[in-house]
Amino acid sequence: KLLVCVSGPKEPKSRARAAAAAHDRAQLTCEFEALPFATGQHKLQSRGDRNSAEIAAAVRRVFEPVVQTHLYPRAHINIRISLMQDDGGVRSACINATTLALIDAGIALEDFVCSCSAGSIQGGALLLDLNAQEVNGVAEMNIGYLPRCERLSFVQLESRMPLTSVDEVIHFATEGCRQVYDTLRDTVQIRMQEQLHSRGVLST
Repeated sequence: KLLVCVSGPKEPKSRARAAAAAHDRAQLTCEFEALPFATGQHKLQSRGDRNSAEIAAAVRRVFEPVVQTHLYPRAHINIRISLMQDDGGVRSACINATTLALIDAGIALEDFVCSCSAGSIQGGALLLDLNAQEVNGVAEMNIGYLPRCERLSFVQLESRMPLTSVDEVIHFATEGCRQVYDTLRDTVQIRMQEQLHSRGVLST
């Protein structure tokens, strides 16, 4: 379970961030934090936590080519992700939730970014959207998929996997991403209809 907040586009507040901002495009940043009770055990996240920094950097890299930053020159867009409950698939959940948050914030995107995990266990069986228990002992792969142009935006393999299984797992995870896209698209359409109704643009 995640909470994603998007702020911006807005002028950079600090001088350092303003200096780092490009004159022809927006600067995209991402923060990730796991709340102390997210894993079921009260655990404080230390400042500079490596795993959190890696997830934040991964999300930023995924969305930098997708967000139309050229529409917001000299601006700053920040994505803040809070992990409230960890049941596995955190990286994919971050990407899917960020896609919805950016769209809801009115940020222009080239495409949806859909993500799903898949894994291969001994015996050749495949698992989709792995939970926290299934991750143990399974070669897990996370992929990002751009449904409109039908291409992968990233592939991340968490552990060793036989080369003979890689293509099959990628195809399996891609099918999962297509299902995720259907859900995200329907969610966006429902949200848009709610907003239009609230503004009196659409009538029942």
